Amino acid sequence: MAPPDANERRPRAKGGAHDGDDVSTRVQVGAARGRECAWCRSPLAPRRRRFCCDECRRRGQKAERKIEDTDYASGVRRLVQAQGKRAGADLPMFVLFAEAVDFARARLQDAADQLIAQGHSYSQIGAALGITRQAAWKRFGRKPRVDAGTPESGAAG
Repeated sequence: MAPPDANERRPRAKGGAHDGDDVSTRVQVGAARGRECAWCRSPLAPRRRRFCCDECRRRGQKAERKIEDTDYASGVRRLVQAQGKRAGADLPMFVLFAEAVDFARARLQDAADQLIAQGHSYSQIGAALGITRQAAWKRFGRKPRVDAGTPESGAAG
């Protein structure tokens, strides 16, 4: 069987990316042009701009949609600021905003509990927030629950 012509367009196999006979064609043509896939770095086939196949395109575009933590945090700040402005306009929106703030405080406490369980100290948490160790403990510290016992057990109460 003769090798495929570089200009010939062959249908792709439906099994997935990078399978079928057109791999050698893609390598030859892509290597000649010096272009490579933005995802897997294999040479590009003719008429392809960034990705060598649809699977690489899906993976590459999905990776580009990921938001960094700092970008996400600044977006959340903008949303909270906008909701705060709207909350000043009417009472039902104010109630929704207050519920959102309470929910965020509870999640912040959960995050602090996870950090403490992982072995981080209150001084480390305070330093990350720009507050003292005592302030961090006062804000995130859990007070031990004292079990006074039932009146029948004779425990002090």
